Amino acid sequence: MRWIVGLLACLIATGAQAQVKCTTVRLVVPYPAGGATDVAARLVAERLEPALKTSVVIENRAGATGNIGTAAVAAAPPDGCTLLVNAAVIATFPASFSRLAYDPLRDLVPVGGIGITPTVLVTASTNPPNDLKGLVAWSKSKPDGLNYATAGYGLLQHLAIEEMAQRLSAKFVHVVYKGGAQATTDLVTARIDFGSFAAGSMLPLIKDGKLKALAVVQEKRSELLPEVPTVAEQGLAGLNAGVQFLVFAPAATPKPVIAALSAELRKVVGDPALKSRFAAIGFDPTPTSSEDMIAVMRTTSTEWTPVIQRLKIRLD
Repeated sequence: MRWIVGLLACLIATGAQAQVKCTTVRLVVPYPAGGATDVAARLVAERLEPALKTSVVIENRAGATGNIGTAAVAAAPPDGCTLLVNAAVIATFPASFSRLAYDPLRDLVPVGGIGITPTVLVTASTNPPNDLKGLVAWSKSKPDGLNYATAGYGLLQHLAIEEMAQRLSAKFVHVVYKGGAQATTDLVTARIDFGSFAAGSMLPLIKDGKLKALAVVQEKRSELLPEVPTVAEQGLAGLNAGVQFLVFAPAATPKPVIAALSAELRKVVGDPALKSRFAAIGFDPTPTSSEDMIAVMRTTSTEWTPVIQRLKIRLD
């Protein structure tokens, strides 16, 4: 009996290698080296290597808001040897780019989730609001409303505030900064009223008491900021602006290959040892299946495409 159990364990352990027959797996990151996405991909790659028993190398192919590297993977041979790390927000790109060399829902298939970078609303510690209700009341007390900063035009952090403004009948004016450093300085010194940013970039300032976190823009609380209530808890349900990163493969990749890769990815991302490493770059790990991420892609497109169209956002 023991030998049967041992044989089954061996077969399960070698399932991924049997399906993924690559001398090297290329994990394309369509952004420059050194950013949070790149670091997350490298953490995943170094743990996938022993699981797949093959080399997993990172290839940075930056440019065109990530579309150069993404298009390259969409056009790659569908053998499981070329994969992509990108965010689910690419599901909205047909609405925000006039031309795309790929269709994010047709030409790519999710392998599984990596992690979410939560979006947090912050304001200077000296400013009056302590929550979302206070922020809205503050905006209505000022004739010109409130100005706010984000890391960039057209990002989920920007779209979320515009959607909030419409739902809450608040006046929020977007101030576009060329770099995050100046925006952060202006937030801390209250030169700008509030900001919508990735939680990881704001954590040190929140912990030091220089900024107040008013809300996390998603349904469930983030383990990065467990004490900060979500917008859903504060009466604004159905608004999820956390940036979900995942691994993709070319759409025609055989289902058994996707299943094998997905199983190993879930083990890697679900490993408690990875959690603290992800927290350091502002990620909440999301060990999820291919099917779960297909649903996330569709939901992202459904929820945010109308906002992009209403605001007439163009990223090209």
